[in-house]
Amino acid sequence: MKAKLYRLALVAGPAATLSLAARADNPMTEIFAAVDLSTVATFVGATGVLIIGIAMAFKGIGLSKRAVKMA
Repeated sequence: MKAKLYRLALVAGPAATLSLAARADNPMTEIFAAVDLSTVATFVGATGVLIIGIAMAFKGIGLSKRAVKMA
């Protein structure tokens, strides 16, 4: 009797998992659909441009000071 139950569990377990993945109301699908990555990508890109701009401004000030000292 136990062997039949184990076989049933081995067959029913993966089948239940596959049927869960095929359902349209899968929680993971809903979570991924709720996250909008386009705004995140825009924020990260704009922040990167801002950081590079500030770094280039400081580098420009340093180079101009060096040029004035050499002149």
